[in-house]
Amino acid sequence: MRRLREVSPARWGLAAIAALGVAWVLVMHSMGWTQTSNYAQVRALAHGQAEIDRWQWQTGDKAWHDGHFYSVKSPGVAAVSTPLYLALDGGAGRSLAADAARNARATANPRWAPGDDPSMELYGYNRARADRMEHRVERNAPIVWALTLLVAVVPAVLLLLGVRWVAERLEPGYGTAAAITLGLGTIVMTFAGEYFSHVIAAALGFAAFMLLLRERSGSPRVALVAAAGLAAGLAVSFEYQVGLVGVILIVYALARSAPRLPRGAAYAAGALAGALPALLFNLWAFGSPFEFAYSSAVADLGRNGHAALGLNSDGFFGITAPRLDAAGELLVGNRGLLVLTPVVAMAVVGTVIMGRRGHRAEANTILAVALAYFIYNCGYWQPLGGGTPGPRFLIPALPFVAVGLAFAYRRLPALTLGLAIPSALLMLVGSMTYPLLGEEGVGLWANWLADSSLEHTLLTVLGVTNAWLALIPVAAAVAAAVALAVKATPAPPAGDVRPAVGAVIAWVVLAAVGPSIAGDPAAPLGGDPAALALFGGAALLALVTLAALRVRRPAEAGAQSEREGLTRAALALSERGP
Repeated sequence: MRRLREVSPARWGLAAIAALGVAWVLVMHSMGWTQTSNYAQVRALAHGQAEIDRWQWQTGDKAWHDGHFYSVKSPGVAAVSTPLYLALDGGAGRSLAADAARNARATANPRWAPGDDPSMELYGYNRARADRMEHRVERNAPIVWALTLLVAVVPAVLLLLGVRWVAERLEPGYGTAAAITLGLGTIVMTFAGEYFSHVIAAALGFAAFMLLLRERSGSPRVALVAAAGLAAGLAVSFEYQVGLVGVILIVYALARSAPRLPRGAAYAAGALAGALPALLFNLWAFGSPFEFAYSSAVADLGRNGHAALGLNSDGFFGITAPRLDAAGELLVGNRGLLVLTPVVAMAVVGTVIMGRRGHRAEANTILAVALAYFIYNCGYWQPLGGGTPGPRFLIPALPFVAVGLAFAYRRLPALTLGLAIPSALLMLVGSMTYPLLGEEGVGLWANWLADSSLEHTLLTVLGVTNAWLALIPVAAAVAAAVALAVKATPAPPAGDVRPAVGAVIAWVVLAAVGPSIAGDPAAPLGGDPAALALFGGAALLALVTLAALRVRRPAEAGAQSEREGLTRAALALSERGP
């Protein structure tokens, strides 16, 4: 016990992030179009080609250009994945994947197995093709999980470590709390285990910010500025939209009082070098570095897989002027930020506090990134990005605003904790069931929980057929991450918890009525009692925790006062002598 007490908070923090990483490793998510599109591009690269013609019926996220199909995804994820894919495909990976898929099918709810009535419009209205493609997707799911560990889980862990590092520099002691809240209480929780590009791109964009922050803390170093530009450019090779981060960060790079021309040139040169892989891929695939698959995205599959093009034809790759209805959907729709992850509001509040505490340049940069992504997302024709547990295109901005959580936990601990609890619970439920939710509403999560229709885990594919039993290690890893984060974080006075209670009550009301205000067809008050039950349960957990905090802190304060009184008495006696 004495050794445990002697462990430094820094090590508790590292252990907390590692524990959350283990939770991400253990969950094996079901596949969707984005995963299969990335995977098709991996197999194309493995065959030395850019076209995905051989695998195009396994995804709808594709483009049709000059008589060939291409993935609409940036090439970064596929390029990083290809060496591991070749190793798995050339070794025992295929047989292990087949065994894993077979074990998963033996469970009560085989999530990967083909359905009895596949959506024929997804497969050119050909039943034989539909059955064949869905069986192939099932067999490939374990291999995609292995690739996900490389391009999503590992970058997510590194991202949390980066957020912790930045937050500790700006508000010492609270970096772990900020990082774990980002990883557990935002949609990073779900996408850290999905074969998407969002998390790795966000990690690279945030790495650029870290390098610039490090450079600003010492003497001017052009090499660090160039490295920041390189990281920002590489982020574009994984997700084109992260170029917004790069543009904003060049302003931050030039903000310090140092020669600006060499700094700007170094940053621009690094950014160009980082974006070069994406430009070279476009040159190879389409004959021009500035020709993107997005411009030829398929809008209607039809019977040939490309019946109609122009999915992103409006405006600039689907981006037009910001719309008020899109803002409502992003904030208070049934999958809106303030409905499913209300702790994000405290991250913004914390960022404002950060600026007032003397970190004005950093706070302004963070707010600029958040605002730019929100405006961009309000102008995109599909604000939430399809099936998703929240606005996935905002993920690159989340690690930036998460730094503000360190200040929020320091200044407003009860209020921040009160909104972090429902955020974390909802994201955990989504991750356990099926995070890539459509327009049906979050009530589906509650229904799937009740039906024990849960995502597969590593134990599932090893032969454990009970879904709840297979999830026990995941729950244990999450609980360990929370406990270790608490251990790593100072315990400031809770203060008056009444504002926190009020915030939780206000949130649950917003979650119930907000989707109706936003015109969402899956509004809880419109006939989704399961969603209301889920929100009510999350609010109850938060209120119980706040009540326990209110009871515990005065008792701790009394005990501390008693210990201090005994110490003073002992000192007085020792000074008086025998």
